[in-house]
Amino acid sequence: MRPSSGEPNGWAGREPRVTGFYVAIAAAFLTLMGQLWYVQIASGAQYRQRAEVNRVRVVSEKPLRGVVYDRAGRQLVRNVPSFTASIRPADLPRGKGEQEAIFARLERVLEMPAAEIEAIVKEARQDPFSPVRVKAPISREQALILEEQHTRLPGVVVQDPPIRAYPEGPLFGHVLGYTGPLPSRLLDTLLGQGYERDDSVGISGVEWAFEEELRGTRGRIQVEVDAMGGVTRRLATLVPPKAGGNVILTIDAQLQRRATDVLAAAMAKGKSGQAALVAMQPQTGELLAVVSLPQYDNNLFAGGISQADYLRLSEDRWRPLVNHAVGGQYPPGSTFKMVTAAAALQERVVTPQTRIYCTGSLTVSGRTFYDWTERGHGNVNARQALATSCDIYFWSLAGGNASYPGLQGLKIERLAEYARAFGFGEKTGLRLGGEASGLIPTRELKRQRGEQWYIGDDYNVGIGQGDVLTTPLQLANMTAAIANGGTLYRPRVVKEVRDAEDTVTQAFGAEVIRKLPVAPEHLAAIRAGMRDVVATTEGTAYWSLKQPALTIAGKTGSAEYPGQRDARGKLPSHALFVGYAPYEDPQIAVAVVVYGGGEGSEVAAPAAAETMKAYFELLRP
Repeated sequence: MRPSSGEPNGWAGREPRVTGFYVAIAAAFLTLMGQLWYVQIASGAQYRQRAEVNRVRVVSEKPLRGVVYDRAGRQLVRNVPSFTASIRPADLPRGKGEQEAIFARLERVLEMPAAEIEAIVKEARQDPFSPVRVKAPISREQALILEEQHTRLPGVVVQDPPIRAYPEGPLFGHVLGYTGPLPSRLLDTLLGQGYERDDSVGISGVEWAFEEELRGTRGRIQVEVDAMGGVTRRLATLVPPKAGGNVILTIDAQLQRRATDVLAAAMAKGKSGQAALVAMQPQTGELLAVVSLPQYDNNLFAGGISQADYLRLSEDRWRPLVNHAVGGQYPPGSTFKMVTAAAALQERVVTPQTRIYCTGSLTVSGRTFYDWTERGHGNVNARQALATSCDIYFWSLAGGNASYPGLQGLKIERLAEYARAFGFGEKTGLRLGGEASGLIPTRELKRQRGEQWYIGDDYNVGIGQGDVLTTPLQLANMTAAIANGGTLYRPRVVKEVRDAEDTVTQAFGAEVIRKLPVAPEHLAAIRAGMRDVVATTEGTAYWSLKQPALTIAGKTGSAEYPGQRDARGKLPSHALFVGYAPYEDPQIAVAVVVYGGGEGSEVAAPAAAETMKAYFELLRP
């Protein structure tokens, strides 16, 4: 029998430190059980929901943006594949050091500063679950590298949204415009309208003006994501996306190309760096061609323009980024004489038969105004004055003529009223963007500027000089209104919108701005004078157009502007022409402006005539 050790048996006999050890184990076990009860029972629902949120998400599915066609159905815009590098802030690691490591890796792959990436993410913290675009587009190789390093780049998302491609490039650059990331100055507004930070939006042209029709409606899908935030499985479509509408232009691509070619030839002839042409349908206001030179290639912006390209375009003195057809402002010169004639005839300042003798100069208050030809035009009425572009006649209508005591002239108040009725001094309301309003000077306007109105101002306005400024679009619209008998239509660049099934969802019909406050017989006299410009040997465009096959009616203009005088002491001038055809049944109205091009009869008139000829060759059955 084993002798007793003398130590007590049971718990009472154990050493105190052993007892304490077992008590600690029991306490830890009870604490763990309590925590398990709290997590699984008391807070189970809450944590299950959080886990589910981390695993399953509802994200947006972007719609396919609508495309654009010309009036003949030729596709002018395409959606092409691309890759975008984005970050979803919610999926980034919490630690600042870990985030900086991710930004550093992206810097090497995307070739952009890590600080710039960090700033983009910081700006998007308010909406952490929406991806924010970091760089777009990126190359296929860059996209593959990011996908391969997915586990080392939590929060980084490679997306494949289509970007815009413009097959015609510069030919439609000003008309179509381009899309781009949400502008920072409009970010809050656009986010409030339902856009997301990584969306694209129309920036200019039709892309901007018809953004609502083109953008479509985003869908909502349920996806499963991994711990890095990457989508592993698509679970369900909650709301299907709806593609944007397809926009059909009123412009014909073939006519646009022909008009561009003839305008470029006119620029070369006039040794000019800038020109614009607008062709429209007089009976509806539909724009058939809108040309602004120099052009720019909107494909440069679709893929993210380089700083070098942007500086080249923005610093060009001829301003290729401006649509001069709708935003360029030029003195109209003699093309404005139809307004002066219409106002004087309607206000009974003269009758169609009233003749004024033109000696080649007119002296007013000691100042002598010289006609464009020193020999003068002799005795002319309204029709003849338009054909020969007699300055003395229109100076007399605008400001009066002391040789005819009863001829007091319109003065600026009445002339400005008629100019505005013809659409000058205000935007036409063309839905395209970038439109300028031009300028019709008045005494009040000069007073507000702290300037004095001189009697010579009345005379200058009468022939479209002085402070008068118009756009090529306004000139074309004026011409169309005279041609159609007195209806001023709102110009339109889009004919209709169609859905993916080619069903018309929105049609844009003719919209009348106003009826001209001019009697039909007075407009008929003006049209007759415009026909004589081209058809009679005294007409200013007769010899340059050499009796074209079309029955064209028009008006030449050579508008002086401040600059270096030539050897004869003459100021430089813009070359202008407005006209329509056929004279008996107007189908097309055209306005041409060539900056610093010289004589309108020699430079602008042939370009307009060639454009009209092309219209009947290409569009008319």
